[in-house]
Amino acid sequence: MDLIARIAPFFAVIALGALAGRLGLIGPRLAGGLSAYTFWIGFPALLIRWLGDAPPPDLDQGLALGLYALTMTGLLFGAWALAARLGLSREAKAGLPMVAALGNTAFLGAPLAVAILGEGVRPQAAAIVAVDFILLMGLAVAILQTGTAAMGVFAALRRVLANPTVLGAGLGLLLSTTGTQLSGPLDQGLSFLALTASPVALLALGGLIGREGRWPGRQDRGPLALALGIKLALAPLAVWLVLGAAGVAPDLRATATLLAACPTAVNVFIQTRAMGVFARGAAEAVIAGTVVSAGTLALLAHFLT
Repeated sequence: MDLIARIAPFFAVIALGALAGRLGLIGPRLAGGLSAYTFWIGFPALLIRWLGDAPPPDLDQGLALGLYALTMTGLLFGAWALAARLGLSREAKAGLPMVAALGNTAFLGAPLAVAILGEGVRPQAAAIVAVDFILLMGLAVAILQTGTAAMGVFAALRRVLANPTVLGAGLGLLLSTTGTQLSGPLDQGLSFLALTASPVALLALGGLIGREGRWPGRQDRGPLALALGIKLALAPLAVWLVLGAAGVAPDLRATATLLAACPTAVNVFIQTRAMGVFARGAAEAVIAGTVVSAGTLALLAHFLT
């Protein structure tokens, strides 16, 4: 019951957003405003706060982060190769790696890990979020642009580097490595904004589910099932096994595994829609993955604790 009580608020906010979306209270315009706020303000503030307050990783933490990065990068390129092997469409082949590898670690995974595993895992969770939204996002966007001739590789990489998520993570890492401490109104304002990021994002995600949720078409079910299988099952299993084989500390292993099991990030839908590649498939993965993860994350959390 204690585990359910810690998980329930996250999915309760999503459910509230879904109800509001279904009733028309969170329409496209309001949802766009909520998403823009989290994307440009709330999420960068959260990363600056979490990463800036975290001490530089020690040897064990660095090993865990490196192995997590290698494992998730391998899954990203593996999904790309598998999509080509299965003869999926050009759009699906370009979009599937991002959908299958980039999880909702910032708005859902990191706060959930802290709620389940304790405050001690906050720095590790923040560092994993930075890996996701700098390394994996950069690679995934570069692959995504192969689905269209509208944007070259260098333009795509510039887009990643100008992403407020990447900038927030970079600034947070800079504060951490230099030992710089913010003070006064700036520190208080940043903390206030950081607290709003996850609730607003979860509400916006629920609104998307309420407005757009529908049964996928027959042509979309194969790529969707493949993406969900990789993201919700294969990714956490691979991270758990790799970090376990390396003898990583249990709390680091549990944190990385839990974040690897997070459903596809809302930011994936934003990126695919902006580039006009696999947007519907990404939206279906975000919606279906979030709904399914209410059960899979609960089971995984029970196993990890």
